Amino acid sequence: MRAMRRGKPHPSLVTFRLCKEFGWTPRQLSRQPAKTIEEFIVILNEVDRQGEEEMRKAEREARKHVR
Repeated sequence: MRAMRRGKPHPSLVTFRLCKEFGWTPRQLSRQPAKTIEEFIVILNEVDRQGEEEMRKAEREARKHVR
């Protein structure tokens, strides 16, 4: 989620994303160690970054073939 990397997102966005990605309820999320949550946010941000990078690469390749 790009919002997670653009500074500090609203806590509700973080809760929603983590619950959605890992199938947790908000209560289950609150029981997770802070270190685990931090690590998972880093992982999600990296997955998002790689996806965005692949999308930009595909767009560049598509533009090459149009010319």
